Amino acid sequence: MKCSKFVFFWTLILLLSSGNVFSQGLKSLLNVENAIPSCQVRGEKALKIEVVDHKYYKLGYSQEHKQSAWVAYLLTKKMVSENNSIRSDKFKVDDMVSTLSASPKDYKNSGYDKGHICPCADMSFSQQAQDLTFLMSNMSPQLHSFNAGKWKQLEEKVREWAEENDSVIIIAGPILDRKFKTIGANKVSVPLKFYKIIIDISYPTYKAIGFVMPNEKLNNDIYFYSMSLDEVEKLTGLNFFPKYEKNKLIEDLEKTINIEEWK
Repeated sequence: MKCSKFVFFWTLILLLSSGNVFSQGLKSLLNVENAIPSCQVRGEKALKIEVVDHKYYKLGYSQEHKQSAWVAYLLTKKMVSENNSIRSDKFKVDDMVSTLSASPKDYKNSGYDKGHICPCADMSFSQQAQDLTFLMSNMSPQLHSFNAGKWKQLEEKVREWAEENDSVIIIAGPILDRKFKTIGANKVSVPLKFYKIIIDISYPTYKAIGFVMPNEKLNNDIYFYSMSLDEVEKLTGLNFFPKYEKNKLIEDLEKTINIEEWK
């Protein structure tokens, strides 16, 4: 009997230690810089991206499509809980984009909203941070019914997750996988779909979830559009955590999704 208790005790210690090592190993990899995607080759060429750092978020700008293929940032419980800004609605050309970004005039009378990729509400903790979300490099043409509908609901849900999980990484953008119809003098592409991935980086409940939504009025629950990060990669042509694509911890994170953990 004593022997059985001894074996059980050390087996339990071993299992707990293994889990802790797994968690700590994954924790060291989970940051915005590592998660920033590379563009895989699709068709004849890969999407050309210019990376721009706006302090509170980074983006990968596509000159071809006159918008960002991705916007990446960290969102924490503290950031969501503070409101130190007033929405300005002052949309501006992004001077940090070397080829110049789209202009607010491109969207005038187009029938499309200037849809935020990084929502201004995510950056309400700072006036400077929120003002930076109105740069045109952070905009993409969205139908109003989409922008004010399920996309907005997803944005609100992400802020809830940041509060519940303390810290999450967010990467979002349009799916730029083809030639599109365009708007404005700068010929801004009008995407057919948008994606967003959310990674909970709070110990010990590391988890990830992705979403792909058509740019149209949607009626289904947001979870209807959820999927694993692996599936988002296949649809977008992006590769998240590109330096760690062969890492077993990252592989498991990208292919695993448990929707109940997010509800």
